[in-house]
Amino acid sequence: MGGSRPLIGVITTVRPRSRQGRPCRPPWFYRRMAERAADLGAQLAVLAPEDVRWTDRRMRAWVPLEPGQPDGAWVQRWQRLPDVFYENVFVHLAVRGVTGPLRRAAAARGIPLFNPLMGHKWTMHTWLLRAGLSACLPETHRLQDPVQAVQRIRAWGSAYIKPAGGYGGAGVTRVEALPNGRFRWRTDRPAKGRGPLAGEWTESALRRVLSARRRQLHLIQRGLDLLSLDGRKLDFRVVLARDGNGEWQVVGVIPKLAGQGGVVTNLVAGGERLGLPSCQAALARAGVTLPLASLQETARQVAAAVSRRWRHCGWLGLDMGIDTQGKVWLIEVNPKPARLLLDRDMQRQAARYLAAYAVHLAHRG
Repeated sequence: MGGSRPLIGVITTVRPRSRQGRPCRPPWFYRRMAERAADLGAQLAVLAPEDVRWTDRRMRAWVPLEPGQPDGAWVQRWQRLPDVFYENVFVHLAVRGVTGPLRRAAAARGIPLFNPLMGHKWTMHTWLLRAGLSACLPETHRLQDPVQAVQRIRAWGSAYIKPAGGYGGAGVTRVEALPNGRFRWRTDRPAKGRGPLAGEWTESALRRVLSARRRQLHLIQRGLDLLSLDGRKLDFRVVLARDGNGEWQVVGVIPKLAGQGGVVTNLVAGGERLGLPSCQAALARAGVTLPLASLQETARQVAAAVSRRWRHCGWLGLDMGIDTQGKVWLIEVNPKPARLLLDRDMQRQAARYLAAYAVHLAHRG
């Protein structure tokens, strides 16, 4: 490790700025990371992907003007390359490859980088199957033969058609088989920014739609009879982070409700965040006890499996469901979960865990 104390480089496109007469500084979450890093004898610096000068082994990064006072002013200074990177650019930018050159350069120089890209939904699903987690995974297949897909939808009763590389609920379509031989469908976030779309298809129309979806990799996932509140689909975002020993810790369990008749619970698609106590109380009034311990234990098992494959993964958001029989299901893995769903206490705890994990990686690699 170069330097007298570990140096953590946080990669983000959200630049420090001054607001309402306050000093120039990065967002609150990074300041809490810097605070915890200082407690652990480390320093945190914030920079954009283009601020690294690999040939000079330097970076132009923002650091607190007064060490140990992250809520004061920050200044941009030249620093040596860090001992570890935490990559935290927005998911749509990461998917477009904004951080690709940085990731490759860091790997070539042996600098650990956590919050890695992990491939699309099919890659994740097949890995979790191999890891022995089939019991919590809904039956899922690549969308290939439209005739076979229609047969599956009829046999299951309902299914979700998902783009393998999508995020934020975009392009997810629920299809339900009707007694009259037709199919009811709905998409909350279709392409080109339009609002929810819904209707019915004949079997031939459904086959044409499925054929068109095959131009890009899509999945077909069996629909689950999940818990609901007031007729609205309910699922749970379980957010986990690794601590200073590299162990997974649950940061928060956030219930989410879909819109009335909605397909997904993502906030950008019309979903609603609930407080966990109020959700538990509402379920209790309906005679349902939330299996919280089982939900969290399954989440830890999933996180452990993911980090066996992606060694430096340190931050996950799992979308999980509970069916009407009380069984816990993993619906989707979010390798770059937004902090929007977390309350202030959860964010503080997450910042402390991530800073400690960064220091852990800086010492161990």
